[in-house]
Amino acid sequence: MSRYISTTEFWDQVRNSLMVSSNKKGKKELKFDEKIGNIHLNHFNTGFGIKYFSFVAKFNEDTIIQNTNTGDSSFLCFNTGGDIYMEDSRKKEKTKWDSNICWNGEQYNGHKSHSMYSKNTKNILHYVTFEKKLYDEITQENEKFKKAKSVYKGDYIDVKLNNYITNKQKVLLNDLLQISGLDSKLQELYIESKLLDLVYTTINNVDIEEKNNTIYLSSKDIESLHRAKEILITNMENPPSLKTLAYKSAINEFKLKKGFKQIFGNTVFGYLQEYRLNEAKKLLENDEINISEASLIVGYKSISHFSKIFKEHFGIAPIEIKKEQKKIYLFNTSKMN
Repeated sequence: MSRYISTTEFWDQVRNSLMVSSNKKGKKELKFDEKIGNIHLNHFNTGFGIKYFSFVAKFNEDTIIQNTNTGDSSFLCFNTGGDIYMEDSRKKEKTKWDSNICWNGEQYNGHKSHSMYSKNTKNILHYVTFEKKLYDEITQENEKFKKAKSVYKGDYIDVKLNNYITNKQKVLLNDLLQISGLDSKLQELYIESKLLDLVYTTINNVDIEEKNNTIYLSSKDIESLHRAKEILITNMENPPSLKTLAYKSAINEFKLKKGFKQIFGNTVFGYLQEYRLNEAKKLLENDEINISEASLIVGYKSISHFSKIFKEHFGIAPIEIKKEQKKIYLFNTSKMN
């Protein structure tokens, strides 16, 4: 059974610990009950319409936190910890927030939901909130950002997918977790610059990802794509069709084709061909395997076709590898005599 924490119970302790209404910086460890676990909070207010808030928690048992929104806000949200489930209290719709994902969106006064955290999992969430006028100004020129696909929509909230968190964003988010060490105006300016860099990078990253033709892949999708790769490798001599591969991997054909290239850097059958040729080269470098045998083992019935694509890929024909082996063999034999 999960431990339930109400909005009042949680935020009363937050306000008492951080006094976030006036302070520009602050970090405290909240202790509800030793049975619950540890919760750390960071808060930073720029003073000109942008605020940063982080939530780092590890619960000793499955925990549900009630969320009640008392104002309107636009936001960016980054999950750099474990997977989290969110449930809209009114619609009773549950959504999984995968790790390493960034979202943007808006929430309004009256929004109620539940956050569900698994026990013994390190949860790390970063929020950047904006005054609506400022948010509209800095996003108005980026239509792709504003029109991103909704992944969680309720009566009082609209959450849209941004993208996977990039390496640069990870570095900036990690720096922002160090707010507790601030003890000078210069260091505050340093953190503020990191926050603004994160905002700029995130909003512009939508264009970059769109140009790269990326699609959203959940953790389940990624597992299916890795399963598809293993099926290809295991059955390289007689690979399944795309339709069959998608079925066996529990993913639709569109995500299989787009996602496979996104994860592995090649199309499904482009990856298979490259794997086959690399395996064939290893076989040919073995004295006991001839060209015909190597070709058949990796799934090519036509030796001429195999030889052609092998040379195109490696810049050397299979027969040249065998000739080189023969030269080495003769050289070693003559030395022995």
